[in-house]
Amino acid sequence: MKIDHRHVTPTVICCRTMGGDLRDSAIRASMADLVSAVTGLQQSGQVDVSRALKNLAERVLGCDLLPQTRQDIIENLVFIGQQAQMLPEKRKRGVVKAGLAFLKQVMQPVEPLHDAWHTHGRALENFFHF
Repeated sequence: MKIDHRHVTPTVICCRTMGGDLRDSAIRASMADLVSAVTGLQQSGQVDVSRALKNLAERVLGCDLLPQTRQDIIENLVFIGQQAQMLPEKRKRGVVKAGLAFLKQVMQPVEPLHDAWHTHGRALENFFHF
């Protein structure tokens, strides 16, 4: 049996590495921004969006990813959270759509993140009407 290796996605095993990740200053700064966005959304009554962002971030922090990939995902979650706080007419809709597409593309091939995206990512897409 011949295998076409171009279509094989490597399996990524997730493990809890949150403590190590948070020592990195870039991740820590992005997480502070995300906590601020999640808190603002909760206070304004956007509980579903705040919960989706929080759950996605927790899954990403607990998964074995390259540090730059983790940082890119968290930065996109921060931006989406900040945009969710804005009035719909002031949002950068095209950039939000690109951010969500990036998250979906990066998270779906990774088994534990695939499940998280299926549950929580769709809540974000629905919020922005994508």
